[in-house]
Amino acid sequence: MVNETSAAPPPPPVAKKFPAPAPVPKPPVVSPTGPEGAFLVELMMYNGSPFKDHWAYWISSRVNPDVGVAMDAAGDVRSGFEFQIRRNLDLTDSSNQPWKRVPLQWVDGKHFDEARMFNGGEFKVDTVPVCGFEASAHKVKVPEKSLNSVEEMVDTSDVGKKISQRNCQTWIVESADQLVKDDIFNKGAATYLHAVRQ
Repeated sequence: MVNETSAAPPPPPVAKKFPAPAPVPKPPVVSPTGPEGAFLVELMMYNGSPFKDHWAYWISSRVNPDVGVAMDAAGDVRSGFEFQIRRNLDLTDSSNQPWKRVPLQWVDGKHFDEARMFNGGEFKVDTVPVCGFEASAHKVKVPEKSLNSVEEMVDTSDVGKKISQRNCQTWIVESADQLVKDDIFNKGAATYLHAVRQ
């Protein structure tokens, strides 16, 4: 008979090694001042917790970096999205403040129409592009509705089929690729957006 008090203790549990989290991609290096006539294009992020963050492009006025043009796909996956441009938007208004702004790059002024973009200093919500930058991004269709409500009839032929939900981030990433194709954005800005998309 073995003496239970003299038996060796069981070995410790095997420690599980979890992979280190992926490094957060570094944003593009953008000079605080750009070439003459250029506009700084930034990524505005609005905290969407517990959902994905909302993204928009931001083009500051030359006079005040907190007044500018916000361009995005506004809406949600349940209702669908629409192309939206908020002209002469003032970010100092607490309802407009993003939680983060990331400079993406300086873009040559030839792609912008400053007078029309800033709507003569008056706030306006618009859906019609007025310059080359906006027209290039507008080539990418904003996401349609991709989430069905419980009340809606569902096509049973699609049961088990993975649904790809496109959202405002998808539109920003795809429009950045279009801006690269149209020689407005550099590849680095688009690569960064692909890397940080949630």
